Amino acid sequence: MYKKMETIEKQNDQKMISKHEFFFELPLYDFVSLDNLEFEFSSFFNGDVDAYSPDGFDTTYHIKKEWMGNDYFGYYSVKLTCRRKNSSLEFFLYKNTEVVAKVGQFPSLADLQFGEMGKRYNKVLSKNDLHDLKKAIGLSAHGAGAGSLVYLRRIFENIIWDTYGKNNANLEISEEDFRQKRMYEKVTVLKDFLPEQLVEMKAAYGVLSKGIHELSEKECLVYFPVLKLSIELILDQKIEMEIKENKNKSVKEQLENIVNDLK
Repeated sequence: MYKKMETIEKQNDQKMISKHEFFFELPLYDFVSLDNLEFEFSSFFNGDVDAYSPDGFDTTYHIKKEWMGNDYFGYYSVKLTCRRKNSSLEFFLYKNTEVVAKVGQFPSLADLQFGEMGKRYNKVLSKNDLHDLKKAIGLSAHGAGAGSLVYLRRIFENIIWDTYGKNNANLEISEEDFRQKRMYEKVTVLKDFLPEQLVEMKAAYGVLSKGIHELSEKECLVYFPVLKLSIELILDQKIEMEIKENKNKSVKEQLENIVNDLK
């Protein structure tokens, strides 16, 4: 536990952690330096935080902590109460003079994140891919680093093949030849049809594969947050592309109708 604490402390040297990140994104036992909290400890675990509720809506939670030790060392119980509905989230914290970490929570991190992920990405991910995203988050939260990367890599691969399937008529390459190419080559072939974010981050696939086959569980867990964020950024841009395509289609149809009306 202490080795992990030291690793996380080094990682967080330059990163400030918000209330939302601490409660809704950090796994259990990820130790954060008190200096890296967005506010002082007494203010950080007080007041409100905006988030997506497991019940299926955006809301604001009121934060209330109860002391279970002393001001310098011990454990805290923290309750987040939904201001829209009489429901709450429970967290248990460990704190010393230098760091703080979640050591328990209910609902689980995977349950909290999947509700928000499902709402945000259900239009650009299949049910299977949403399931894989939940599995990745759940495995990471329970310390299975390599397993979590397996599911992220599968989502990356499915985005590539889905894009090929939708655009293969416009490509001068057979499915067999496409299948034989390395992933970075596949991305290059599809670059005109993929989110720019994915083209720029095609190296992420190599990191995912290396993590699965070569890296330790600890290293995979350290790299998981940024790799998950890479997938999220790709999905966010896919949403933007679909919105733009739908607007273009709508404008063209309306202009055609206007032209026909004026004839």
